[in-house]
Amino acid sequence: MIKKLIKTATKVSVASLIGLSLVACNNSEASIDDFPTKEIEMIIPWAPGGGSDIEGRIVIEHVQNHLESNIVPINLPGVGGTVGLEELEEKTADGYTLGQIHEGLIVAHHSGITPINYDSFEPIAAMSSTDQILAVASHLNINTLEEFVEYGQTEEVRFGGTVAGIPRVWVEQMGQALGINYNLVGYEGLGEAIQALAGGHIDAAIVDYASASDFVEAGHMKFIAIGTEERVEIAPDLPTFVENGYDITLGLHRGYVAPKGTPQEIIEKLGKVFEEAANNPEFLEAIGNVGASVSFMGPEAYKEHLDRQNAIIKEIIQEISE
Repeated sequence: MIKKLIKTATKVSVASLIGLSLVACNNSEASIDDFPTKEIEMIIPWAPGGGSDIEGRIVIEHVQNHLESNIVPINLPGVGGTVGLEELEEKTADGYTLGQIHEGLIVAHHSGITPINYDSFEPIAAMSSTDQILAVASHLNINTLEEFVEYGQTEEVRFGGTVAGIPRVWVEQMGQALGINYNLVGYEGLGEAIQALAGGHIDAAIVDYASASDFVEAGHMKFIAIGTEERVEIAPDLPTFVENGYDITLGLHRGYVAPKGTPQEIIEKLGKVFEEAANNPEFLEAIGNVGASVSFMGPEAYKEHLDRQNAIIKEIIQEISE
């Protein structure tokens, strides 16, 4: 009799566990179908005012219109953009905390600044690419790339930028290609470097149009050359490095990721929503107005892009470090 009761209790217990498991699975499926049911936080790992912050807020504004849920920007700057991303890595992988990254994270990883890299996250989408411009302080009285090269051959050019980020790679590429004397003065983010350039504390910086155009108009700095193959519509009078005989192209892709382990169904849903936003004419216009261009890549394509950039940047950092 006792043995029979034990067997019966065991069967009931097992049946209950199976039932609970099925309910949990059904609830999980329902939660993914209903996602999102609350606001989403977007970590922008840079201070307000720089190109990443400006573009990130444009992306947020347009993506949330297609998602029918609010996305709240959270600026968490520090150590070349790694502080905010290290915090993102620790967040629950449920799709309610996302983050912005670009190639600077790869530089920081291979420079030994942070153990995390792009593959510490689930890629969702790349949304925009930003052409980079050489800007010089007005007090140098330099108006052309030729004059800048002449100055750099007799004087040391003090570039400003994040030592732990992609500016380090750009400065090395540019300095070597132009054959100038140079060093990199470290700042936390592009916004700080631009402020230093406007104040005459450094000589040059590699900037984007949106972040620096107001300072150019105010006479605090000058655009000298842009890192594109051909001249761009937003600054048609600005020559390229290429047309001046230098094989220099500089660009940055900004994308969005989720913590590792976020359900693939959520990643795919977010990827589709980001794509809808990227195809919206109003988004195209808004990104163009800040001197960037829409360059959408979905989860798989964006991962492939990051894989390629990782291999290139790893090799450059190794060469710099030797």
